[in-house]
Amino acid sequence: MGPSTHESLNLDAAEDLALLAELLESEQARLLIGVRHTFHREYRQELRRRLDLIEDLIRRLGRTA
Repeated sequence: MGPSTHESLNLDAAEDLALLAELLESEQARLLIGVRHTFHREYRQELRRRLDLIEDLIRRLGRTA
């Protein structure tokens, strides 16, 4: 699957959704630490952009960010 190919992801099982939310929340915590400890402005902006995407996905899953 190439970078421009989008495939629908079917996550119906509550267990699948819970695991995905847990992984996203773990990445959210890691990115928050990275943003806080990074001095390079462009890198910090990229981490912040990724953090915003993660938080949006968490919200879309119905979990609090």
